[in-house]
Amino acid sequence: MEWMALIGYCLLAASMVLVLRQMNAAAAGLLTAAFGVLMAGFLLPQIKSLIDTVHGFLASLGMDAQYYRIMLKTMGIALTTQIAMQVCQDLDAPSIARRAEFCGRVALMSVAVPVFVQLTQMAVGALR
Repeated sequence: MEWMALIGYCLLAASMVLVLRQMNAAAAGLLTAAFGVLMAGFLLPQIKSLIDTVHGFLASLGMDAQYYRIMLKTMGIALTTQIAMQVCQDLDAPSIARRAEFCGRVALMSVAVPVFVQLTQMAVGALR
């Protein structure tokens, strides 16, 4: 039921932004950004729960902590990039949002390339 309350808050904030945009567009953009940060704060406990679940799963498999850190980094990069893009779009800066998306993709690649190299080395080693 918590998600229903969050959706209700979103609809309330959207209504407030719609009314405020007619009076002061800059203030409406700031309200939108502030609301986004507030919603992220509400979602942090759920995100922590997801991280704990992934950690427990990897621990039950006996996997190395290195993979947990990589997965945690990728989740953090994806979420941070998405929030930055949405804030930029809310502030009517779509070109900056695209640059934020590009930066996030490069950051994800910087995390993924070492894993790819390691998996390739393992595959080649198994074939020898």
